[in-house]
Amino acid sequence: MRGGRAKASLYPGSRGKVLMEGTNFTYVIKQLELALRPYFEEVCAQAGMTIAQFTALTVLERRPGITSSELARRSFVRAQTMAQTMDPLLDAGLVRRERDPDHARRLLLFLTDEGAAAVARTAPRLAELERLLTTGFAEEETAALADYLRRARRTLESHTLAEFRAGATDLVP
Repeated sequence: MRGGRAKASLYPGSRGKVLMEGTNFTYVIKQLELALRPYFEEVCAQAGMTIAQFTALTVLERRPGITSSELARRSFVRAQTMAQTMDPLLDAGLVRRERDPDHARRLLLFLTDEGAAAVARTAPRLAELERLLTTGFAEEETAALADYLRRARRTLESHTLAEFRAGATDLVP
């Protein structure tokens, strides 16, 4: 609905009760993630890795020299989970550890050439998956969708959960 507020919606299983007003973005985004996940798992499996391992490699590609705990945060997992994720990547020579020259007890993580090649090998299949995801979209719509999703992410990142809990987020467009 353009220029106005969307009508109340019913969720499946709501037994006719109105659960929420609006566009149900959180529900639709979660459903999209659930639909996308098996395809993404297949792309990663064809490259011999898990989604968590692929995510770790791509984070290190963009942010070389971070710690394992920082990598865990940026990969949306706990530090213990990241340790399990990293072992096969280190063993396969896709990632290397180096001592932090400023803090000798800290280990920094870097993508190796082999790791960069593993990420690059997924590019054609990921491009194919993105084409599938946007089938039926005009080029401008695909660009707009990417822009809208990035803007929504930036908006959420500009606030804290504590602010949201307190109702202190500025929701004025």
